Amino acid sequence: ERGSRKGSLDMFLYDIAVEEGVEFEFNHAVKTPGDFDELPPKTILATGLFEDTFRVLDIPYVPVEGLFAYSLMPEYTGPGVILYMDKYTWDYSFFSTINGIAGALLFQRKRPLSTEAKAWFPEQLAKDEGIEFPEWHELDVGVLPMASPGNPRLYHDKFILAGTLAGIQDPVLLFGVHGAMASGKIAAMALSQPERAYREFRKINLFWKLSYFNRLIIEWTHPYGMHLISRLSLNLYPFYADYLLKYAFLLVPGWLRV
Repeated sequence: ERGSRKGSLDMFLYDIAVEEGVEFEFNHAVKTPGDFDELPPKTILATGLFEDTFRVLDIPYVPVEGLFAYSLMPEYTGPGVILYMDKYTWDYSFFSTINGIAGALLFQRKRPLSTEAKAWFPEQLAKDEGIEFPEWHELDVGVLPMASPGNPRLYHDKFILAGTLAGIQDPVLLFGVHGAMASGKIAAMALSQPERAYREFRKINLFWKLSYFNRLIIEWTHPYGMHLISRLSLNLYPFYADYLLKYAFLLVPGWLRV
């Protein structure tokens, strides 16, 4: 679970940090070049999907737009995750639920969603699964570090980077939590052991460029490329299932470390 509720991953990590003596200051925006100039050398920056830091530091990024719905569904007993890959987006749409909270998101990077796509997903979810949300919202999801094969970077100017800002996110399916958790440890290591931290950083991003170019192929061949890959993967699944978690996710930064 993500968010501010007591049982979420965010609050679990926050409580640990407070116990270790970390001081937090909220509602103090750092957005302008002047704001960043005031930060001391070796400041660790982690921003999630927000554009300001990417733009100020001149780190390449791509925008993401989406359609989002959210609701409490304490009585829901269906699948915890439902994912669609279709012609309406060259990314994907998904529904997920945990601890009585449910959300659904249709998104696409680099280009806006069509009106047809925005109508399709709520209708498809209701038709296939009987899942309906009271309202849907168009969403500026934010930005992703997928604009260049050189996006992953631990050091930038006088700063140490972590998470999405450091480019530690799978370019194809956008798995990012594993990379964020691993990169937090690496960023802390970089304060006192910069060379060792850089070696670790390279390890968890070993296949990033390969994944990045795989992503470009998916975009160039959309929707037929993803349909072919998905069908082939599902047909062969019985033959590689035993090795899936160990090897197939080598392309996801931080997966094996976590």
